[in-house]
Amino acid sequence: MFHKALWLQNYKQSKMLVWIFAIIFAVHLPFQTMITLENWREYSYMYSNSAYEVYRLFIGGTLPVFILFASAIFAGLLIGIERNTRRNDFTFSLPFKRRDIFFAKWIYGVLIIATLHAVTFFTAYAIVATSEFASRLGSFTLTELFLTPLLGYILFFSFAMFIGTIAGEMITQVVLTFIFAIFPYGAFVLLGYLADLHFGFNWNPPLWLAYVSPLLFAFVNPAEELANPVLLGIIWIAATLIGGFLLYERNKVEHNGEFLIFKQLHPVFLVGIVACFALLGGMIVSAIVPWGMTDFQITAYWLGFAVFTIFSFLIARRLLKMNVMVKNK
Repeated sequence: MFHKALWLQNYKQSKMLVWIFAIIFAVHLPFQTMITLENWREYSYMYSNSAYEVYRLFIGGTLPVFILFASAIFAGLLIGIERNTRRNDFTFSLPFKRRDIFFAKWIYGVLIIATLHAVTFFTAYAIVATSEFASRLGSFTLTELFLTPLLGYILFFSFAMFIGTIAGEMITQVVLTFIFAIFPYGAFVLLGYLADLHFGFNWNPPLWLAYVSPLLFAFVNPAEELANPVLLGIIWIAATLIGGFLLYERNKVEHNGEFLIFKQLHPVFLVGIVACFALLGGMIVSAIVPWGMTDFQITAYWLGFAVFTIFSFLIARRLLKMNVMVKNK
């Protein structure tokens, strides 16, 4: 997994995104920190909750979303793009075990993410620590502020790599990464809305769903006492890495460019896609009806459910049969 040829190959495939990563991390922490400190000075009356403001500075906000989006594309460039161009055939012909190839890609991505996060985080932390707002850092430990988002980023990247072992090409890999990364939370919302509309069930998603949804894990507040995010993050990462090892060794190159590498998963995905879109369709159509008209809402729900079921079934069948290949120059 530390073979120079594999590392050079991985860098060649992703070097542009590595620099984009560096820019996003630099804007997210050092640059944003300097602007935030100026806001704290100028509008001190608006920023009285120091714990929340520190959390928002180092973990919350919108910029981590761009980091996660870039992580999904990063994993796609390491695995998915090889399938689109059939460079995967060449990679598997190299005198390395598939496990070593996968681990070289994973450790390469993790080192890039961890290095950029560490450099930008400690720069931002030093800026706050040497300012008049240093006392605000006492709301969290250094380990909490540093490790919680880092594990979230690594987990999401690892999850994207894991999805890459079952996806047949890059676009599918990126899309499925986001779908399954939010699936526990999204499934609860869809089923909760159905139960609320028909039975008056309280469908507010519980906090623990953030711990089992890789997309939300990076935004977990370390002050919450529901669970240990560091321990859960390590377990999640280990599970996705082991799963990636096992599946990558069994990948079949003859299915490169298709929606899925493993044909056995087609019935599962067909049912899952149709069910999720049907529930979403019912939710969207019923939401058009003014709240309080319960009977009309329920009718609209099942109308949207039926329409989205038909169209999602037709689209899903086309997706499962697609083959996206590009010429490898």
